[in-house]
Amino acid sequence: MCLAAGIVPLQGQRQALEALDLAAGVGEAWARGAHVELRLSGCGGDSHAAVPVDPNGSPLPGRPRHADGATNGRSLAEHEGKAALAAFGVQIPKARLVKPSEAADAAAEIGFPVVIKVASAALEHKSDVGGVVVDIRNRDDARAAAERLARLAGTLLVEEMVGDSVAEILIGVTVDPQFGQVLVLGAGGVLTELLRDTVSLLPPFTSAAIEAALKRLTAYQLLTGYRGRPRGDVTALIETALACARYAEENVDTLLELDINPVIVRSAGRGAVAVDALVRLID
Repeated sequence: MCLAAGIVPLQGQRQALEALDLAAGVGEAWARGAHVELRLSGCGGDSHAAVPVDPNGSPLPGRPRHADGATNGRSLAEHEGKAALAAFGVQIPKARLVKPSEAADAAAEIGFPVVIKVASAALEHKSDVGGVVVDIRNRDDARAAAERLARLAGTLLVEEMVGDSVAEILIGVTVDPQFGQVLVLGAGGVLTELLRDTVSLLPPFTSAAIEAALKRLTAYQLLTGYRGRPRGDVTALIETALACARYAEENVDTLLELDINPVIVRSAGRGAVAVDALVRLID
């Protein structure tokens, strides 16, 4: 009888409430004239073309496809990836690329404490192989760390250590074969895989959309002055995400993956610093 009268019956209280909530969100989006752009490679002469979707979020017919098969790629060395992102506005630590014998002098020039890492594009997850030494506070410790790390690589990255963290946040861009570039925000640091506290966004990426997404994270509580801690520089974090989005859009035809983990969010007004970065490009 309901169906005959044009009424959709909802079965299950929880499912019904969730459906009503999502329907309200769709209605609000329609009222704002909201739209989604799909950033896919190989869009004819305009690789940055916006691809419209219908009100249900499905791509309209005739949309260009992402260049499937481009799974083989090369990873930029960490300092190369950071430099590329810094050109688009991502704040990175002071750093020097040196031989192991030069690490202690470089650390002193940068100012203690520092972090020393192996500089090798072949080692994407340096911490897993002991390729990172943190909180180095004097020349002797710097020399000892450099001697140990020299067994893994002949070039080292010496960086200032950012120690006044309010929260560690992950910012990434993945490339979905169907939907193109997706911005990922989440709880960062060594517990990223364990916490699984992430949210994903499709473009256009705006300050308002990124802020709303951040507020959906459990980790966002750390940025609001949790239990008397200082508030985090959310504005700088949003700007960092926007800078990553700009880099991704500019490199839509070659970018396979972008992962900054973590972004160290400092107290309000002090900025947000990308202390590790992985950028993979089509080879």
